Amino acid sequence: MIRRFLAAKPLQACKLVAVVCILAIATLGFFRILPGQQLRVLLLVAFLGPVLALVVLAEALVAGYRTLRSEDDSPTDRLAARPAYTVVRAVEVVVPLLAGGAFAVLIATLSDEPMSGPGAIGLLFVGVGLGLLALVSILVRTLAEYVLHRRNLPRQRTDDVAS
Repeated sequence: MIRRFLAAKPLQACKLVAVVCILAIATLGFFRILPGQQLRVLLLVAFLGPVLALVVLAEALVAGYRTLRSEDDSPTDRLAARPAYTVVRAVEVVVPLLAGGAFAVLIATLSDEPMSGPGAIGLLFVGVGLGLLALVSILVRTLAEYVLHRRNLPRQRTDDVAS
């Protein structure tokens, strides 16, 4: 089943693997199962969430271009045909971009003066929260793609398997 999903939707499968690996490493580091990695995993989550948002943006731009160029249905008909999927896809695009943008604006508005330790740690936690928000929204979309992929698989009839 996983191989079929990987072959049918390689980008979604890669995003799913990336998000699950990032969250697994972050969890192991946060709970000190990976000794000495707490700061690294926090930085990993804070910066890889917005990086994956760029992948999501590129994917959304390509999908939007294909939808506009398609001659089968109008774009509004395609969006109205699956409203829940449209909402999930919109959330996957908007949330990571807003999270990455908010983190970039926050960094850009900082003064050039050195920051105290607690202030830097607070800034890191804000970045981690925004990164987690982006990763979770990407995870929800990829899981929705997986569920749709499983639903659309042709069903094998039990009498065909027995013969």
